[in-house]
Amino acid sequence: MNAPLRLAFPHPAHVAVEGWSDLANGAIHPLVNPAQMLVVAGLALLLGAQVPLRVKRPPVVFASTAAIALGLTAAGISGEVWQPVPCAIALCLGGVVALGRPVPPLLVDGFCLIAAVALGLDSGVETAGWVAVLKTLVGTLFGLILLTFYTALASSNATGKPWAVAGVRILGSWIVAISLMVLAFSLTGKGG
Repeated sequence: MNAPLRLAFPHPAHVAVEGWSDLANGAIHPLVNPAQMLVVAGLALLLGAQVPLRVKRPPVVFASTAAIALGLTAAGISGEVWQPVPCAIALCLGGVVALGRPVPPLLVDGFCLIAAVALGLDSGVETAGWVAVLKTLVGTLFGLILLTFYTALASSNATGKPWAVAGVRILGSWIVAISLMVLAFSLTGKGG
């Protein structure tokens, strides 16, 4: 792969910032993987658009499922998901956000479950020791939870403001468009 594409689409298992702790590198992992970033953004916008804001079940479903999926990754069961899968999940999430329609609570929980499984299983770590792997995956869990629910909380401020709701819907349509581009790169082999 050429250098510009390597910078734009780093392989998820090879991302690490020199000098940072394993925990910190794990926390930023969702931000340096385009497909994961799109899933997190789509899920966060979907959660923030729910009226009233659901602060009980979705965080529990997401956090517990992500912890289990990351545990499976730590055990070596997974470590990388075929990249079109998270792209398709982000595409669906962005589409639902762009439509701006109410989503039943069970469907929101289902989206949390599916996103958490994909994100957790796609967070493989290539490092020497199991302690470093564990620290990195714990950091990834905290990063996923904080990023998803802080963004959801911030986007929930759009409620009752037509201009802000329109902005969130536009962001959802951008997630759809970017997901299609990342999906095209991943299917052609130029994305990772």
